[in-house]
Amino acid sequence: MTKGFGPMGQFQEALKRVKKIQEGGAKLQDELEAMVCEGSAGGGLVTVTLTGNQKPIKIAIDDKAIAEGKEMVEDLVLAAYKDAYEKSTEQMRDKVKDLTGGMSIPGMNI
Repeated sequence: MTKGFGPMGQFQEALKRVKKIQEGGAKLQDELEAMVCEGSAGGGLVTVTLTGNQKPIKIAIDDKAIAEGKEMVEDLVLAAYKDAYEKSTEQMRDKVKDLTGGMSIPGMNI
């Protein structure tokens, strides 16, 4: 009762997809929480590690970066965080796209 029934069949297919997305949402959250995304700056002098949900878990600063001074460390930490954030966002976007089958969901700018 899905295909061949015009708009009603399309509506039922859409409802099935929405249900599948809802069921996969919890699994997706677990996968993202377990995922690790690392960003770096200064040739690896600073690394920032985030979960797939973009929660920070670790920052590592090499002694060589510290010797460069406070402003340099601040710049490197920010750059490493941005790198990790971009990688995390990309992985999240891919996971959501897989879950939704590419279906556009209002309010999700992923």
